[in-house]
Amino acid sequence: QETNYASSDEAKAENKKYSQLKSFSSDLKSSASALNDNSLYAEGKYTVKYSDGTTAESSYNMDKIYEKAKNFVDSYNSAIKSGASTEDGSAVSSRTLSLISFTSKNSKLLGDAGISISSKEGSEGQLTIDEDKFKKANISAIKSLFNGQGSYASSVENKASILSSMAESQMSKISSYDAKGSYDSGSTASLSSLFNSEI
Repeated sequence: QETNYASSDEAKAENKKYSQLKSFSSDLKSSASALNDNSLYAEGKYTVKYSDGTTAESSYNMDKIYEKAKNFVDSYNSAIKSGASTEDGSAVSSRTLSLISFTSKNSKLLGDAGISISSKEGSEGQLTIDEDKFKKANISAIKSLFNGQGSYASSVENKASILSSMAESQMSKISSYDAKGSYDSGSTASLSSLFNSEI
């Protein structure tokens, strides 16, 4: 009778995992969108502050751009860590791997903006941002990464949106399992929620 999970506790644990992934993916989508906001790159007269307390003049509000980039890095790391924890050969884990692989293809651009990709065991694929290197980076490198249609940030925003929808779909599968005691693979709720969500 119980096709997918050994117990309802196991179903609850899986549900929690996908609930976290949905939340982290939504955060990633929002933080990528915030970095892609044209008003963030408006020129003016700004003072930029470095990590050692020294300052410099800049035509861009680098402190604010850095703050958005730091949020993006944090939410990206949470999302891929959460997605990788669903290592069940599912569409969710392969979608997470595709996001990691897409990021590694952009490692040169990211590196120019002071963002590096970890290859250390246990934190593979995680991003680290160097505050001073980012704030001193060429603004055109930062804009080509994060601003505009087709930029790295806009692609990540789309991928995060799909990941969030997939996590939601998994949760509806689990709740249909919970309700019946066994998972009905013909559950229309999960399919329709996947097709109706923004992709």
